[in-house]
Amino acid sequence: MVYIPRQDYIILGMLVFLNGQIIDEESAKVSVSDLSYQFGYGLFETIRCERGVPLFFESHYKRLNQGAKEIGMPFPVDMDEVKKWIVDLLKANKQTSSRVKLVISKRADDKFNVLVMSVPLIQLPPAYSLLAKVLDRDPKSFSFKFKTTSRADSYAAHSEAIKEGFNDALFLNRRNELIECTRANIFLILPDKIITPVLESGILSGITRAKVIEIAKRDGFLVEEKNVHSLYLNKATDVFITSAIVGIMPVSRIKLESKEYNFSRGPKTDNLRNAYDSEVQEYLRKNCNLAFSA
Repeated sequence: MVYIPRQDYIILGMLVFLNGQIIDEESAKVSVSDLSYQFGYGLFETIRCERGVPLFFESHYKRLNQGAKEIGMPFPVDMDEVKKWIVDLLKANKQTSSRVKLVISKRADDKFNVLVMSVPLIQLPPAYSLLAKVLDRDPKSFSFKFKTTSRADSYAAHSEAIKEGFNDALFLNRRNELIECTRANIFLILPDKIITPVLESGILSGITRAKVIEIAKRDGFLVEEKNVHSLYLNKATDVFITSAIVGIMPVSRIKLESKEYNFSRGPKTDNLRNAYDSEVQEYLRKNCNLAFSA
């Protein structure tokens, strides 16, 4: 049974960035009037950092701004400033390979709280196992289209999956269609194409998801974004999930009610994974010096 522990962001003794200051996490305080605390009215981004570089930061910043405009709380800080906050925190925590979480929320006085946390990356397993769960959700809700802080359903489902010995939970809708995992998008490799749930099904527009689709099409794969019924699991040769932290992660097992699906990692997944890793290395090559000079 594959098991990966939950990686919490707050680790005793770590420093965090809060509203312009780098301070000890125990000293980081926000008012009870914060609207994220009261209503879940906030946004976050989770970013993988390697060699002190926030990977594909431009895409994360763009999504953050789109989400902020969508929910009516435009974020008045430019990209270079936010990137500097992250790089400065990594240096303060003496980290180079880290998982960073950036959270913005509105205060009652119409100002913002900005929190940046970082923890070291943990070793990932060779493949993930997923526990499927049905979740009713409005596919038009911006709570799922963007990374809002209203994520109680995802947190609870992920916690249950971990408790049951799985790595994550996989959400399905009432039509038995795959949606996404609590913190990742999902892809199925069929003999003749790759399929992934369409954005209109109410999934997060994942940064890594978009890059993998671009890479797959460039390398000659037929990729379809569509409604993906669970019956497609019977036809899939490979399944993998994507996120900023895991990149492309093969899936070895999915438990859906009383049925279990098992998969082996094939050459198509390996090829996509190698191509994605090459994109990461190219990004690091172009941006490594910028991070250390920030």
